[in-house]
Amino acid sequence: MSIIYEPRGRAAEYAHLAINHYKGCTHGCLYCYCPKIMRDPAFHRHLEAKENVIKAVRKEAAFIAGTNRRVLLSFAGDPYNGLEPDFRLTEQILKILRAMDIPFQILTKGGLLAAADFGLYGPKDAFAATMTLLDAGLSKRIEPGAALPAERTAALKEAYIRDIKTWVSLEPVLDGEQALEIIRQTAPIVAHYKIGALNHAELLPEGCDIPAKNYSAADWRRFGAEAARLCERYGRTYWVKQSLAKFMDGISFYNTDTRTVDG
Repeated sequence: MSIIYEPRGRAAEYAHLAINHYKGCTHGCLYCYCPKIMRDPAFHRHLEAKENVIKAVRKEAAFIAGTNRRVLLSFAGDPYNGLEPDFRLTEQILKILRAMDIPFQILTKGGLLAAADFGLYGPKDAFAATMTLLDAGLSKRIEPGAALPAERTAALKEAYIRDIKTWVSLEPVLDGEQALEIIRQTAPIVAHYKIGALNHAELLPEGCDIPAKNYSAADWRRFGAEAARLCERYGRTYWVKQSLAKFMDGISFYNTDTRTVDG
């Protein structure tokens, strides 16, 4: 199987190309679909580098040198995890991509760990953080191994200061009001938002304080309309994912595709 691959399904709304260079993830997000999709119940209990991944990336990157499609790191796991400061796999991969004129985009919950590589970004590249909550205590319960929301925001700010293109993944939406507040608070430092509904509510334990678990179609419709209007009010582009768009019949919104450099 290729290490640089074309995502399918919901992931294809984020990127035309992607790399997953680590196995497992210790963020332990309760809503994570990976253990089920990958049939790996130990997914959140182990973390390791894929074998010969740098050699594979170098070989496959040669075939797409000069592409305008941004390569996303990563869907199955996080490029800035507990091993990255020692292994530096993400750093090595970004250097290969830059050398071959292949644009990339990072998607992480690793917070300021990512800042170590900001010097590798060029004008075609982008940095993104997944933002689901603002409440630090709730975030710690739902995403126990990930950086807290304030640190993820700090990483976005640092990228913005360095003139790196920034975007936020508002997926899954766990609390519509907090998601809207994330847009309000980050709009000065973020250019683009990708917004998606909560797809795997069944993975969240009973009794957890997640409002979106009980959202009706009308609730999602109302949230989607307000999120799109809020982005427009701040002059920010957005992509409403199909998981949310299906509730928004009759509501006008204007998706912007950032999967390619000229998108």
